[in-house]
Amino acid sequence: MKRTFIGAISLAVLMMVSSGTVMAKDANTIYNSKCKMCHKFDKKKVGPAFKDMNKDSAILKATITNGRKMMPKWGKKLTEEEINSLVVLIQSKQG
Repeated sequence: MKRTFIGAISLAVLMMVSSGTVMAKDANTIYNSKCKMCHKFDKKKVGPAFKDMNKDSAILKATITNGRKMMPKWGKKLTEEEINSLVVLIQSKQG
């Protein structure tokens, strides 16, 4: 019984860790295919650098979903999970 419980906990932790790795990989893939043409991590390109963007996750999510000025709306092209992973990526590059 104790071994089963420890095994279940270990599996749950492994799934959480690997899920975060997959999310990060997906965010980088999405960035490379959808964002990189206009945004860099550290300096302005067509759009602002990630380091200069608003740090509030709700604002970042709304901007990605609904667009803003020249930024297109991605809400119908990306899943909520993909948008959330982009928010995490942006915030990780903000220092």
